[in-house]
Amino acid sequence: MDSVLKAARPLPDYRLELAFQNGSTAIVNMRQRVRTLRFARLAPAQVFATARAEGDKVVWQDGKTSFGVYCSELLDAMLLD
Repeated sequence: MDSVLKAARPLPDYRLELAFQNGSTAIVNMRQRVRTLRFARLAPAQVFATARAEGDKVVWQDGKTSFGVYCSELLDAMLLD
């Protein structure tokens, strides 16, 4: 199966733009989430800025390790905002 996620672009203030293969886009506000245990390693702005699409995940790199989250989890989180 092909990936539905085309690109991920970090935006100012811990927002993340997701671009999908069908031409749709979504902006996920991660500002509150980087304060949680699940996403705390994304709190440094330089780490958050490394966001990129990899398959159906958004992946961040902190220099030593990578951290990935499926785009479906990010979209589900949007429903809570």
